[in-house]
Amino acid sequence: MAETLFFQIVLIATVSVFAQWLAWRLHIPAILFLLGFGFLFGPVFGIIQPDALFGDLLQPAISAAVAIILFEGSLHLKLRELRQTRKSVRRLIALGAPLTWLLGSLAAFWVAGLEWAVSVVLGGILVVTGPTVIMPMLRQARLNMNASSVLKWEGIVNDPLGVIFAVLAYEFFVASRLSPAPLDSGFFFEKGAILLIVALASFALAHLLTRLFERGHVPEYLKAPFLLAALLALFFSANTLLHESGLIAVTILGMTLANIHRASFEEIRRFKETITLLLVSGVFLVLTARLDMAVLDGMSWRHMAFIVVLMFIVRPLSVIASCVGTEITWRERLLIGWIAPRGIVCAAMAGLLGPLLTSAGFEDGDKILPVAFAVVVATVVVHSLTIRPLARSLSLRATEAGGIVVVGVHPWTIQMAEVLKERSVPVVIVDNNYHALTQARLADIPVYYGEILSEETEYALELHKYGTLIAATDNPAYNALVCEKFAYDFGQDRVFLTSPHDEREDKSEYKKIAPAIIGRYWGKKHLTLERLNILALQGWRFKVTRVGKDKQTGKLILPEESERRYLMGLISKGGTVHFSSPLGKETLQPKEDDIVLLFDHVDTSQRARDRT
Repeated sequence: MAETLFFQIVLIATVSVFAQWLAWRLHIPAILFLLGFGFLFGPVFGIIQPDALFGDLLQPAISAAVAIILFEGSLHLKLRELRQTRKSVRRLIALGAPLTWLLGSLAAFWVAGLEWAVSVVLGGILVVTGPTVIMPMLRQARLNMNASSVLKWEGIVNDPLGVIFAVLAYEFFVASRLSPAPLDSGFFFEKGAILLIVALASFALAHLLTRLFERGHVPEYLKAPFLLAALLALFFSANTLLHESGLIAVTILGMTLANIHRASFEEIRRFKETITLLLVSGVFLVLTARLDMAVLDGMSWRHMAFIVVLMFIVRPLSVIASCVGTEITWRERLLIGWIAPRGIVCAAMAGLLGPLLTSAGFEDGDKILPVAFAVVVATVVVHSLTIRPLARSLSLRATEAGGIVVVGVHPWTIQMAEVLKERSVPVVIVDNNYHALTQARLADIPVYYGEILSEETEYALELHKYGTLIAATDNPAYNALVCEKFAYDFGQDRVFLTSPHDEREDKSEYKKIAPAIIGRYWGKKHLTLERLNILALQGWRFKVTRVGKDKQTGKLILPEESERRYLMGLISKGGTVHFSSPLGKETLQPKEDDIVLLFDHVDTSQRARDRT
């Protein structure tokens, strides 16, 4: 018996990680593979039996996992960045989410035939359009900035928002069972007071944790476990005061920490990415394996019709109403009104609240989970297959990802970014040293403070704008790792790294890194990172010049290269930057009206004339 249980645990862990890896390789949302494996090993073959495996611990374990997942999602809710988004994003959140809740609840009641209490809870759950499924779709489709920004931010914000809607609805209808007239009995005044206490306690805990971490009262190696323990303590304490209010508490805790802006939480963010990835995969696999075939067989045509209404009527109406008077075009509204895949949080909340509604006496509570799973499957599959062709037919795909990501801040990277920015080339400098980015900020260059290899980068940076990367840090192995990751998205010929050594010097340490993963060297043969920094100190600067043509001979007029001038790349008419590489199979071939990027020695008198 013990060996069988141990085998199930190992199988859940192995299959969860394999599904995530398979999704990464194929650029398909992982939820599809988790759903398939969970259904296969659960209802079909009965290999994974969650109730027998976890027993009475199953429901508390799922609750705790959902709390951690929601906390991780709320850490992306930075109000400063949200205020900088377009009016359409704010409208879609402030108006679109409540409207989706209302219309979804009505559809669940009238079309699916669910009782009203279950319909309203389900409507709140289906507001969620999580980033775990949106982000892979955006990478695949490469939408323009407007549509991509709206879908990304809606997914990030709607995760905790939909949970709050569902929890409030659950509390209301459970209270209605206890009191015939809860609004008149003062019951909700009491619950509102408890919610206020929970919110204030969460806010205070966030600031307390920040002070403890920054003043050295908690050692570095204990910060992540300490935060995890505090998170779970807050969750279960809040649930003791008010059932399921713990989900709201952890959401407020995460939002507060996200907006405090403290460097002490950077390592914790990396830790929570790892643990959340495992929890997301494991929870969804367990929930799928727990599905009852009898309940699935009980799903009728009304439930299928509900999914159709949700996709073709509820979502488009909420988007159209929210985007009236905004800058979103009708093409973008059509695409956004179609794309709304539900993700793992939706399924997890259904698996959590469904049994609770059933135990509270609502007969249709057991139908929430299969209906939610059907919505997840339908939306993820259909939207994954249609987002790219629909974006192409509506001319909403980015024409070409011509932006540059520069990893590593140096005086010459800042100056090069200034030159590229003046030519309308999107450029961003990335570094995990906050103070090193100061000069780039003063030069008005877009920067990203954080770890480029972190999953959080997908949410913070709109990578669809960029198609080329230069890794220019002082760590050769790190540069190679960055190139290896982004080569999959940008292409092997679009990721570059600065050479750490001169060809004439010993580079045996660097030879240990496999050439297949390091991308291409950037610049000229002997233009190492050290030499670039030295030349920048000696007065070398980046500049551009346009390629002309001699009217008499018809030959192109190009600047001549020398020991005091290097041709580093060119900007084509379409705005795409092509860099030179000493190991590239092809050489730069400028055409008329292309712009050549030079790294040139400029003396003091010349710079003075340039300023005047």
